[in-house]
Amino acid sequence: MSRKVYISSQPQYMRKLLLLFAVAALVLIAALFYELGQSRAGFSRISALEDAQRLEEENRELLRANKRLSEKVAVLETAAKIDKEAYSKVEAELVDLQSRILEQQENIEFYKGIVNENDGAGLRIQDFNVSQAFGEREFDLRLVLAQAFRSTQQVSGQVEVVVEGIRAGEAVRLKLGELSGSGETSDRIPYSFKYFQDLKAELVIPADFAPERVHVIVHPSGSKSKTVEDIFVWEVKQG
Repeated sequence: MSRKVYISSQPQYMRKLLLLFAVAALVLIAALFYELGQSRAGFSRISALEDAQRLEEENRELLRANKRLSEKVAVLETAAKIDKEAYSKVEAELVDLQSRILEQQENIEFYKGIVNENDGAGLRIQDFNVSQAFGEREFDLRLVLAQAFRSTQQVSGQVEVVVEGIRAGEAVRLKLGELSGSGETSDRIPYSFKYFQDLKAELVIPADFAPERVHVIVHPSGSKSKTVEDIFVWEVKQG
């Protein structure tokens, strides 16, 4: 009679189950020991989370402060730009005012020279200047003739203008007709006045000519009148 042998699988299943429990226990124990080690080392997960939240809030506050400062800087830059523009405007107005004051002073001196009661001179050259015109070689000549205010006689005549300079290393004298920018060929400017007269002429200086002096001769009408003349250095007035 043969015997049947039955092998139960229950002990093998129990061993696997116990092994799983043992592994889980080891993992749990390891985690506990890790947390314990972190805690003993001064690390706390809860504290770390709290610190992270605090740092995020501080960062948000810094961003808000940076925005406020940026807005303030923009306002200050705008104000500085406005102040700079206002300063430039005031500075330009001041320069213009000073220029006008200087012009007024020159006019006052001019008229004081005309109405000077102690001046016994008759016909005279009161003022003379040369200023730059539009072109590089173009100039405006201004000549003022006057006589004492107490004189009641009308005077008339012609003014001869000669520009003296150097051309090709030699001294040259060019008359007004040779330098006229208006197309006129006359060498003289007519005048007629009782107290004073402002005379003007346009000059075009040749490129190969270097002016040095201007010789002005006033030729009054009438045989008894004396010729008046003067020589002025060629000096171009700026502005």
